[in-house]
Amino acid sequence: MKAYVRFLLALLLLFSLRTSYAQSEINFTNKVVFARNGNISVSRFIALLPAPVTNEYQAIDALQANVGRFIEINPASKVLYYDGSFEGDKMEIFESFRCKPKKVKIDFTDEGQKNDMALISPREYLGSDGVYIDVNNVAIRQIGDELWSLSENNIDYARRCYEYVASHYKYIQGSWRSLENIIREGGGECGDFTTLFVNLMRYKGIPARHNIGIGINGGYHVWPDFYDEEYGWIPLDPTYKNSNPNGDYFGRYDGELIIVSQGLTSLVEIDFEMKNMPLQVFAYWYWYTNGVGDVNGVHKTSKDYQVDVVAPMENVPVESMKIYNVMGIEQDELRHGINIVDGKKVYVK
Repeated sequence: MKAYVRFLLALLLLFSLRTSYAQSEINFTNKVVFARNGNISVSRFIALLPAPVTNEYQAIDALQANVGRFIEINPASKVLYYDGSFEGDKMEIFESFRCKPKKVKIDFTDEGQKNDMALISPREYLGSDGVYIDVNNVAIRQIGDELWSLSENNIDYARRCYEYVASHYKYIQGSWRSLENIIREGGGECGDFTTLFVNLMRYKGIPARHNIGIGINGGYHVWPDFYDEEYGWIPLDPTYKNSNPNGDYFGRYDGELIIVSQGLTSLVEIDFEMKNMPLQVFAYWYWYTNGVGDVNGVHKTSKDYQVDVVAPMENVPVESMKIYNVMGIEQDELRHGINIVDGKKVYVK
């Protein structure tokens, strides 16, 4: 009963925000198809999928799964947890839900607007957190002190951090990097740009977190937001700013993604422990086995099964065209899923 009341209060707060819904409610499926390879016997299989919840940027309803159970890590974070057998060579684990995304644009001239649902204290998003967030990192402290000395207030400092990360680091393909690796390599992907910004904010005692989302039309993305007492959670995107320096992605969220995780995820369940894991690939799995081989997983969403408004690729010299992913990042070749070629969506199986 208490959970039901809390959910109703959350929805009331959600509708009271001065924001607008990006589109009508959509039905969505988030799935991972696991395959067993080689001569192995899986005696126990553990898999996790981050699960969406109602928050400042979306309303979630009718969440259900085909196997496993949902575990609430905190009021703003949930995972689908499966611990059991692995029969046959393939296994599917999926969750389905309805989502109503929202557009958020902060009006910094109106302090009456506050993007905050108060499901969890912003103070939970302070301090260091494993290899990704280290507020004592020497480079973070030097950059933070320099930008802070130029800033009039927290909002000004946040904007300077957003612009600094976008202009001083380069986009580099690859999986999640530790903070030290991001600084040493001079950049990273969207999750790494977000990590840099979150570190700079937390260093000055300003709550900040990762938002990890699935694109409604395909793809993945990670972006940060930070908390201000007057305006609540303020979204921004240093990765977009990096790819389009003339664009302004500070204080706005266009509602084109489904957030499945906020912050870094930690879970301790019986004899299984996962700490500070950013679920950018939307799955984490582990198996107990005998023999030689492994288990891999392929992430799929509703859009993998229902693709329309996508142009066919027939006799097109792709090598002569610019290819981008759905996040606007240039690619050197066509990849699985939806690509943007010559301004048109192209789906590759």
